[in-house]
Amino acid sequence: MTMTAETKVKSSFRAGTITGVGAVELVDIPTPTPGYGEALVRIEATAICTWEQRTYSGAQDNKFPFIGGHEVAGTIVSFGPGYRGQLSVGDRVALGGASCGSCHWCYTGRDRVCAEHYRGSVEYDEGWGPGGFAEFKVHPADGLFPIGDVPAEIGCLAEPLSCALHAARLSGAKVGNDVVILGAGTMGLMNLIAMKKHGARVIVSEIDADRLAKAQAMGADVIIDASKQDPIARVMELTDGRGADIVIAAIGHRVANEQGMKMIAPRGTFVVFASAHPETPIEVGPNALHNDEKRVIGVVSSEKEDFYTAAKLIRQGQVDLTPLVQNRYPLSDLSGALDEAILPGTYRIIVEA
Repeated sequence: MTMTAETKVKSSFRAGTITGVGAVELVDIPTPTPGYGEALVRIEATAICTWEQRTYSGAQDNKFPFIGGHEVAGTIVSFGPGYRGQLSVGDRVALGGASCGSCHWCYTGRDRVCAEHYRGSVEYDEGWGPGGFAEFKVHPADGLFPIGDVPAEIGCLAEPLSCALHAARLSGAKVGNDVVILGAGTMGLMNLIAMKKHGARVIVSEIDADRLAKAQAMGADVIIDASKQDPIARVMELTDGRGADIVIAAIGHRVANEQGMKMIAPRGTFVVFASAHPETPIEVGPNALHNDEKRVIGVVSSEKEDFYTAAKLIRQGQVDLTPLVQNRYPLSDLSGALDEAILPGTYRIIVEA
């Protein structure tokens, strides 16, 4: 069915492009019409993630002009042909990954690996990217997840929360597990929330006192100031010498990886959650993995199961993500938002369209 609220939409919309390191330009783009299985979404809020931060600061190479923003919430304006789901025009949603539904990965419950997962990226003459720094976006309808009446600045955080829930699921987290999280930035705290929902005892190791205090306020069972004590020795003490069942490196750094590998118990799991820039290889002794049956896994993005759960937890008020929102900016001041987002120690900066 095709719904026609799109008649209320202007012929063009404003988007913010990163045109180079430290450079932003606001552009007007012709408003697209959703095609088969797509929806047009009026964007309300987009959180700035590390991909956009690294692109803007020059810490990561990218192709310009780049229209960033993949942590997005908004309102459905119209559907293209072929939509048969339960969402309606006017529903407020978070934007997540799509899938084809009929490939090997979809049939085996691993839709994140589906070639259609990133089909929501945009390709305009004015720039490319996930497309959230804008007033409107056409998105695959099967990648829309209801958030109800929660503020858009919170609803857009379904995406990062889904990544942490994905990590918990892949790691096999269970009630009573001892879980260590290395780093208490936004994603470290998202992992804290996810692991607490799985019934784990969560230990957070960090060198910044303010971040440790926030982790404790958000429910960490134990905090370790790694600037003042040996986090490996402390984890061993806390676990009666066994080590942690799961260690999540929520910071992409050589030291975090080295510490994490030394903290895991026999049959424990080390989760490489954060990308590293610059990249330093992880040195792993194969005999240690073999003899102690340890696992090292990578985690990136999430699957529909995780995103649906994240949106549901947010919609039902089962998680409090407000401590992770640091500031809000209008789209017209995208440069100011990015300037603050790249400062050390920041949490999520929200861009409102």
